[in-house]
Amino acid sequence: MTQPDPDIREQILELADAQCAGIITEDELAALEGLLTAHPEYRREYLNYVFVHIGLAGTAQARVLQDPEAELPLSVKPATDNTSEPIERGYLVMLIPIVCSAICLGAVGIFLLMGDFQGLWEPEMVLQQRSKYYFDDSASPPEEIASVNQVARARWELLGNSPAVTDRFQPGTVKVTSGEVEFAFSGGADINVVSPSLFGFERKDQGTLFSGSVSTQRSDRKALFRLETPSIELIDQGTEYEVSVNEAAETFVHVLDGQLAVKPRGRLPRFYWNFDEAPQTALSDMLNQSPVQAGKNALRVQGLIGPGAIQFNNRPDASLRLGNGGGQEVGTGDYAVSTGITIEALVVSDWKAAESPQTRAPFDYDEIFRKEDGSYRILLSFQNDDKAGITQIPQVGDGPCLSFGLYLSGLGYSELDMPLDGKEGRPTLAEMRDGQPHHIVATYNGWTGEKAIYIDGIMRMSHRFPVGTMIISGGAAPAVIGNLISAQSATLVGREPFNGVIDEVAFYDYALNAGTIATHFSLFKAGKDYFDGQFLDILRQEKQEDYLLIHKGQKMKFSAETGKPVL
Repeated sequence: MTQPDPDIREQILELADAQCAGIITEDELAALEGLLTAHPEYRREYLNYVFVHIGLAGTAQARVLQDPEAELPLSVKPATDNTSEPIERGYLVMLIPIVCSAICLGAVGIFLLMGDFQGLWEPEMVLQQRSKYYFDDSASPPEEIASVNQVARARWELLGNSPAVTDRFQPGTVKVTSGEVEFAFSGGADINVVSPSLFGFERKDQGTLFSGSVSTQRSDRKALFRLETPSIELIDQGTEYEVSVNEAAETFVHVLDGQLAVKPRGRLPRFYWNFDEAPQTALSDMLNQSPVQAGKNALRVQGLIGPGAIQFNNRPDASLRLGNGGGQEVGTGDYAVSTGITIEALVVSDWKAAESPQTRAPFDYDEIFRKEDGSYRILLSFQNDDKAGITQIPQVGDGPCLSFGLYLSGLGYSELDMPLDGKEGRPTLAEMRDGQPHHIVATYNGWTGEKAIYIDGIMRMSHRFPVGTMIISGGAAPAVIGNLISAQSATLVGREPFNGVIDEVAFYDYALNAGTIATHFSLFKAGKDYFDGQFLDILRQEKQEDYLLIHKGQKMKFSAETGKPVL
């Protein structure tokens, strides 16, 4: 937000004071109009100033409004008693309505001339600054999915590098620190957020309660609305209910009217490729049977686990194109995630990178997984360049690294670059390309803000972002294993091919915890897949699990670990 210029502000308020007192000259009035034209950021404050003077016209003086960056909402001090003589007071009382009307008409007239009448009567604390500061100029931002409906003396701000008060929201997280705010989702739901709360806007029909309390009123809307908490997913169609999440991440639900469907959040990956199909059978995802298009230099070989894996030979058409999951715009498709992500794979790397960083393009990147939606990309790759510091969080030195890149709301795109230097528990470059399979896992957990990279069951590097910071992802570009292919390319040819073998790739829409990752590595070392051979049974059970219906008047508590009701 642009910081006010105290000199210009003071000039405007001095001229406004003269206008309110009825002593402004024609030249001064022209100067006032010129300043307001050149500095529109002061127009609302000018008008508020005039109306406060109108409200205090019977007092000795009016209080000058606070700076718009200061505490909201505006509080006006009571005026002091006027000690004028009775006869003077009588004339003043007669003149007040006339003077006030003239000032009001003059002030509104200036705004009409400037074309700034729209939104004039909106609550002062709802500033018309949109939340598009999230997004890069080079990328198309997601559509607005919610707006402020009602305010009860509330204070809130968006999470990110440039916190702001706003009344319209793209995907992101808002922190309500006082009062209550009702947000109207474009999908039809009205969600009332009570302070103190941390609430995320995911999609037009989906929100996230990280902490605090929300409620909704009964309505006749047809669209479903999904509310996510740390352990459960709630679905309603106009139900009236209250939900809260405590410090232990337990969820409390109270249905006031109608009924609400509740289900534990899924624990299986969204996609899983084990490459174990028979040679004559096309490759596909194990969960959805989504087809995989293989470039001619992506060859089937003996599996690191099971009968099959894929070998890549560093050629442009060494690729597995997975499709975009139905995505068209940012935030859409099955690869669009918000509160968390895990990318997991078994890898034998023959990366040919030099020990020293490359100093000019083209750089030798070996992609494990990449979905190239511009700034909203998801990537997990070996990299070796001297320009990575532009997007690194945290900053590390140049040289070979394993990079995990995401776009985080309010913060932009950044990469967790783990140097392959053998320091602080990290593996060396030689260890990563020793010809042996390694279990590589990259996670981001919006509930904790932790972004991390695990190698062989152990966390090797991590960084903490603010709790509640969400991922923005998805779009038209294809997801790819072993290469980079953009949305503009319809071929299987990419420009950042992998060199080596990849097997057992899983894509989750949540962050695996450290214990689960360690278990997966132990299973791999025992010659088993991540699910101990029980994947299809677990999938069948999860698909058969029905939503629990909570009816009017019922209250329930749900476990943070399992999402099951706690009796």
